[in-house]
Amino acid sequence: MLPRPHSRIMNGGSPDPCPPGGDDPASWVFRGMFCMRRRDYDRALAAFERALTLDPSLIEAILGMGNVYYALERYDEALRAYDRALAVAPDRPALHIARSNALDALGRCEEARGAFDRAIALRCRSHQ
Repeated sequence: MLPRPHSRIMNGGSPDPCPPGGDDPASWVFRGMFCMRRRDYDRALAAFERALTLDPSLIEAILGMGNVYYALERYDEALRAYDRALAVAPDRPALHIARSNALDALGRCEEARGAFDRAIALRCRSHQ
C-alpha cells in the first residue's frame, strides 16, 4: 500500500504524491512515470536519474528523461536523451518517433522526417 500524501503533511513533512523508489531501477522508472503523469517534472527527472545510477543503460529511464525534457520544452536535452537511448537500442521504433518529435520541435523538419521514416520501416519490418 502506498502512503497517503496528506500523512506526511500531518507529520510535518512536505507532500510527495509519487510512490517510493527502492533499490530496484525499475521501481525508480515506475516512480518517474507516475510523477510525470502528475506533471511533477522535477521529481520525475530525479527518479529517472536515480534509475540510471543503478542501471546506466536502462532504456525506459533514458526515454523517460527525454520525455520530461520534451514536456518542459527543453528539446535539445530531449534529443540528446533520445539519441542516447537509440545508441543502446537502435531498433526500437518508439525511440525514433520520440526523436522525430524533438527534431520537429527544433524546426529540423528533414531530419524529423528521416527519423519518422526509420520508425515506420522498423515497425513494418517487425510485422513481416
